[in-house]
Amino acid sequence: MSNISASKTGMGRQHQRRQSMPAPAPISTNVQPTIIATPPSATGTGLSARFHSRHPMMLHGPNSTLSDRIDKILSFIPRRRRQIRYPIILGLGLYAFLVYLYFQDMSTWSAIAGFKIKNWAFNWDVKRCSYRKDPMLFVKDTSTVLVIWEMNCKLPDMGLTWVSSSSTSSNRMDSGNIGNVGQAMTSFLSIDKLHVVYTATISGMPSVNSNITYSINPPRAMSHLFRSYTFSHLPNPPLLADREIARFGAVSDNQCEVAQFIKVLKAMTEHHKIDYLIHAGDAVQDYNSLDNWQTDFASPLSYFKIGQTTPLIYTHGNHDYDPQGLYHYTGRRTWHAYTVAGIRFIVLDSNLDSREQDRWLEEELKSEASRKAWFRLVLVHISPYTQYWEKNAWENKGEKQWGSFVRTRYVPLFQQHNVDLVISGHQHNYMRGQDDYMVYTVIGGAGGALDTEQVEDYSVWKAGKTKFRHHYVLMKVTGDRRLIWEVYDADCGSRLDAFVLHSRTEV
Repeated sequence: MSNISASKTGMGRQHQRRQSMPAPAPISTNVQPTIIATPPSATGTGLSARFHSRHPMMLHGPNSTLSDRIDKILSFIPRRRRQIRYPIILGLGLYAFLVYLYFQDMSTWSAIAGFKIKNWAFNWDVKRCSYRKDPMLFVKDTSTVLVIWEMNCKLPDMGLTWVSSSSTSSNRMDSGNIGNVGQAMTSFLSIDKLHVVYTATISGMPSVNSNITYSINPPRAMSHLFRSYTFSHLPNPPLLADREIARFGAVSDNQCEVAQFIKVLKAMTEHHKIDYLIHAGDAVQDYNSLDNWQTDFASPLSYFKIGQTTPLIYTHGNHDYDPQGLYHYTGRRTWHAYTVAGIRFIVLDSNLDSREQDRWLEEELKSEASRKAWFRLVLVHISPYTQYWEKNAWENKGEKQWGSFVRTRYVPLFQQHNVDLVISGHQHNYMRGQDDYMVYTVIGGAGGALDTEQVEDYSVWKAGKTKFRHHYVLMKVTGDRRLIWEVYDADCGSRLDAFVLHSRTEV
């Protein structure tokens, strides 16, 4: 009994103490919660996260970070080796880039890189006195060739000598039969201290087919700058049936796209040996850009050894037109004519709507040299019949009128004086058409973006051929007075077009 009563007495005392305790204070809803910031390393963000524990109880943000995504992608790698993920990603990216270069012709891109690095080195003036542009040859007339090169220094004593070796009747050059020996008149012009252009004129070349070997002779103290090259001079074709006597390559409008231009030159030089290169203009995008002339024109020609050993038959386009008429890199010429391998080349300037050019053209077509040539060939940048162009520029920006005088005033003269072939560029594709006996061609496929929008519908192209492909032309002259024209796709090598012209000139 005593134990039970004692227990009840204790419980009563506890009840009394609970009743005497104050009531708990009400919870306030206005108190702001205390936020404890979690360091970035604890949430798995930042590069330092990989050095901290990844405990499953660790708090993470609601959005996965780039690092978390990479971890998920590389989940096949053991967790303790995740620190190598960035080298792996870099290696995979490099591998993908190399695969891309392989399919895009690695040699092309390495060549372009070489052009750019060489040009930067000259621009930064870190190279000693040397050649910025190797020699390039431009036909001036039947017996004269201009040699133009550029250096990053002035050498007033630099000169050029040349020697000719006559050919045999089979058009093979006999190096043992020495002919004319001469010294070219040489001058230089400083565009700035890092661009010094040298021009030498090889004149008085023999009237028979020859090999011309020319040498650039620097001062004795700069003997490492000596250069010597050889090119073919073919003013008169021998009458040899079924035998090629000269080969001409032909391109146009390579501006803006040096990679494609390299592919064109590579395809042409790998499959054919040419004696002359016809260029129908727009060699660069911006005439005033010295870098364009270096990397987009001179360097590709030198890379394939064309500029030094293959004379250029060149006309100026609208992009390489110099309003001052200086033409530092192509020779100060506008319209001119000369005979090569039985072809009378009549080079016109579609940038100059000049009555003086009209009078000169009429006199040239009446000349004995033109009348007696096997073929009369006109080279003019803008075709008399441009059919594909950008519609807005053609209709709203006045470009429809560019070179229109060639069609309205020159075409009647072509027809009257038996011109055989007209070669043009400007329009970026290939076209062939015909008007009676005269053939019109457009060869603007050496690099620029192709023109596919039709803006006109001229009848001369109706029975011809049109190809929207980058291409080059091989033109051959044979001893039985035939002109063979072949057009090749620069990318796959297939032949796009071919035709043969027979001379209409009486022997």
